[in-house]
Amino acid sequence: MANYEYGMLDQADEDSLHTSRLLNVEEKPFKRITKRLLTPASLISRPPTSLPTPPPDISAADEEAAAVDASRRRQAEERKQWREDMVLDFAAFEGSIVRMQLLRTSNEKERERYASEKIKISETAQAIRDNTAELRVQLEEAQKTLALRKTYDELAEKITSNRMLKSRDEQHVQLEKLNAEIAELESESAHYAQTWAERREQFGRIVEEGRLMLRLIRDEKEEAERKEGMEGGEDAEEGEGSTTRGEASAVGTPRPEVDGATPLHTSQDTEAPASARHAPTRHRLAPLSSPARSGSRAASQPLQPSSGAEADNQDADMADSGAVTTPDKRREDRSDIEEGEEAEDTPAEERMDVT
Repeated sequence: MANYEYGMLDQADEDSLHTSRLLNVEEKPFKRITKRLLTPASLISRPPTSLPTPPPDISAADEEAAAVDASRRRQAEERKQWREDMVLDFAAFEGSIVRMQLLRTSNEKERERYASEKIKISETAQAIRDNTAELRVQLEEAQKTLALRKTYDELAEKITSNRMLKSRDEQHVQLEKLNAEIAELESESAHYAQTWAERREQFGRIVEEGRLMLRLIRDEKEEAERKEGMEGGEDAEEGEGSTTRGEASAVGTPRPEVDGATPLHTSQDTEAPASARHAPTRHRLAPLSSPARSGSRAASQPLQPSSGAEADNQDADMADSGAVTTPDKRREDRSDIEEGEEAEDTPAEERMDVT
């Protein structure tokens, strides 16, 4: 069998099909009416026959009259039959016209219904296409999700099949323990932070008090050195006034230094310069009326006048023994004292263990 494919026609093709189709059944009543009215054998085309002239004799007139009556009756019957046929034909024609009108109305309604159904079918088809596209997208997403779930299932199977891993309950217990340890460590950290802040504050106060104490000690030391320098200067002036020798006796005579240190006398023993040099360093924290200061003042007594020979011998002996205090020696001793004082003047925060 041949496969026929029927598709949808265009609107112009449908209109031409409706106008060109034949209506054979509807043409019959019209053709019958035209045949009865327009053919030569129709009664309308044949006029009625005229009356004949009366015959001269009675017998012939009777026969003619009988024949005329017979023809009139026959014509009357024919006309009656023709009238009935024409009425029937017109009734059939009228029925065909009514049928054609009804068919036309029905066709219009069918066309309207067909157009509405066509719109509905088109909308349904478009909705189906859209739904198909959406379902295709959902299908792709579902396939991706399925592949991902399969991967997760494989990983979960590997994890659950591992005997080294613990169960979920044990993991929860371990997590709770870890959370408790974390909370404890956080509390300890906060406590340590508070303690460290307090200790830092205390250390700051200690450093500040140490600085204040060093400042006070330095002030006292400077005041003591200033007073000692002033007293040493007075002693040096008295010694210079009592000296009667020239250049030879000036070697053992102490002179005031530029920085105001206490001069040492040549009549003391070799132990005196060392004790006098270290006295301010050892007793620099003592008050101004301490024995160290009285000892220092006692070591700075003015030189008593003596004869020239004794002075020469004494100078020579002290020069040989190294007990004579030269200006260079006094500068070295002063530098030693200043270095010791600088070492002791080091701030407490630099020497303190800050760890």
